[in-house]
Amino acid sequence: MSEAAAGVPVDRTARALYALLDLSKALGSEVDLDALLTVIVEKASAVVEAQRTSIFVYDAGRDILWSHRGQGITSVIELPMGSGIAGDVACTLQPANVADAYADTRFNRESDTRSGFRTRSVIAAPILDSAGKLLGVVQSVNKTTAVRFDAHDNSLMAAIASHIAVAMERARLTVSFIEHERLSEALKLASEIQMRMLPAGGMMVGEDGPFEIHAYIRPARMVGGDLYDFAVNDGRLYFCIGDVSGKGIGSALVMALTKTLFRANVPYYDDVARLTEAVNVRLCEDTGPTIFVTAFCGFLDLHIGLLRFCNAGHDRPFVLRPDGSAELLQSKPGLALGVLPNFKYPLQELTLQKGEAIFLYTDGVTEATNRNDELFSIDRLHETLEHHGAISALRVIAGVTESIEQFVQGAPQSDDLTMMCVRYRGPDH
Repeated sequence: MSEAAAGVPVDRTARALYALLDLSKALGSEVDLDALLTVIVEKASAVVEAQRTSIFVYDAGRDILWSHRGQGITSVIELPMGSGIAGDVACTLQPANVADAYADTRFNRESDTRSGFRTRSVIAAPILDSAGKLLGVVQSVNKTTAVRFDAHDNSLMAAIASHIAVAMERARLTVSFIEHERLSEALKLASEIQMRMLPAGGMMVGEDGPFEIHAYIRPARMVGGDLYDFAVNDGRLYFCIGDVSGKGIGSALVMALTKTLFRANVPYYDDVARLTEAVNVRLCEDTGPTIFVTAFCGFLDLHIGLLRFCNAGHDRPFVLRPDGSAELLQSKPGLALGVLPNFKYPLQELTLQKGEAIFLYTDGVTEATNRNDELFSIDRLHETLEHHGAISALRVIAGVTESIEQFVQGAPQSDDLTMMCVRYRGPDH
């Protein structure tokens, strides 16, 4: 149908199209949501020849509409869904064209009474995203060139709403992308800091040193909840491995706290069980009731090979014999750290013979999953260790890592994976 047949003057149509084009250009150059809404209220009125235009943004979390400060609006107005003409449009997702606002039961005169403004005609349309979900409502009042808005204005208002929806989605996606980039950079930095907190993966005191140790960690995400630590002083090797419940930033923070508590308290304890109890008390004070840490901590006397250890709910390690055999260490699993502040942990002992090693790991090793949802399992770990147990600590861990990767066949890693191997070489090696 031609414009003339539709009864719409050509010059009016041209003005509306130019105004709509001007709005489209303005929206295309702005990505900040607040600035974007300001552009809309300034440009949309020209499209439908209205005295004022308002944007009501839908807050899904609170299920309300809030008005952007714009033409004649000096403060934010909150509307319950269904309240006023805009609230009704938001509920029904249907446009509204009201010739006399005061004759419409949906209209609330309170804002006019406070401001002295007189609302006459109203036109409003829902702003819907690409999935048809509500983003807000655009509302213009008081047609400046006629008594009321007509059918042509309905079409223009629908076009305005479509333009606004695209611009709002783009603005939100842009903000989301920027925040994601910032978060990624923050997580990358957090990961670097977290890894720097851990000692280098391996240590050996000279070619004839009494021990060798190697550790490996691979978080499932950029930051993880697994930890390991070791240090040697005055003929004693301290080592520890741990696993914080859960994943993500919270677990990473508890991981850092746990590692710091162990390392800070090591110089003050000769009894590894009392050391574990001291760490447990602090974790109970500083973490919530839903977070706990499993840990295995040991002191190895490098002169005689005596290993004093404490197990706080952690997976039992393997003892690797010089002949290549491997067996689970018979240890009493105490309660995980951070659960009961007064728990008494048992001190346990084992004498390592020359060439024997202890292999520690977190459950990310045994629970590594392939594409058929099969677990790597403790049995496969045992078999792998018996193939690689008589070689260096570094090669033991490399062998286990290779076996896991062959097993999972590229399936995504679901849990942090951490291993440590400590081999006692004897004081006169």
